[in-house]
Amino acid sequence: AAALKHVPLCEYNPFEAVSTNVYGTQNLIEVAREEGVERFLAISTDKAVNPINTMGATKLLSEKLVMNAALGEVKTLFSCVRFGNVINSGGSVIPVFKKQISEGGPVTVTSKDMTRFFMSSQEAVNLIFKATYKMKGREIFILKMQSLKIMDLAEVLIEELAPKYGYKPSEIKIKIVGIRPG
Repeated sequence: AAALKHVPLCEYNPFEAVSTNVYGTQNLIEVAREEGVERFLAISTDKAVNPINTMGATKLLSEKLVMNAALGEVKTLFSCVRFGNVINSGGSVIPVFKKQISEGGPVTVTSKDMTRFFMSSQEAVNLIFKATYKMKGREIFILKMQSLKIMDLAEVLIEELAPKYGYKPSEIKIKIVGIRPG
């Protein structure tokens, strides 16, 4: 599950992204093969689909390594799962928006057109367990996720949370800050 998954950090440090996401995955594959691990499930990202950034490209490469890890005489089953954005996780925008709302704003949104796929923590855990149970090797498991415009998410959170922090929703402004690197 470990990866360098912060998009701008990968853009600014592509060699570190390759070291962690590609070489790190290969190191784990080799250990799993040597130790005869029964099942190896790598956690990937929706950004590995037609990647436009370094993070997505390195995760796509890691998926390719996992998909081909079982070639030859190997007992280990190798598969992947692809995650979207896990709601309220450390990398989620929701805690950022909550903090910005609690401080009176502004809520910073990269683009009013930006869309993301979301899944709950429970859906992420269930996907891991289901994939691990069902895997035959060389599959990529993907949860059918809800997509959501980040602007809509910001507006809903402002409407719901502003009164809890002593603000009227109309007092919390949204600031478009532009798309980040990657």
